[in-house]
Amino acid sequence: METIKQAVANAISELPDTANFSDIQVVLETLQEEFETAVVNDSLHPEMVGISAYDLAKDYIGCIDGPPDLSTNKAYFEGFGL
Repeated sequence: METIKQAVANAISELPDTANFSDIQVVLETLQEEFETAVVNDSLHPEMVGISAYDLAKDYIGCIDGPPDLSTNKAYFEGFGL
């Protein structure tokens, strides 16, 4: 994948000599959308799409001993503005 700077230079150089600032702005907006889409697509792992947080953590749920659900005991919230 070419760098943003290279893509901008190439796209602008392909514009006709009669291009104005609004033409350049359209090119830049289009490139921005393309690069943002590419970044999002590159950051997604296809094998992770559709997997819930529960599926990722289910092997570890309940693997340690501790108190029951702290959210049901108001005493644990003392000092937290409640």
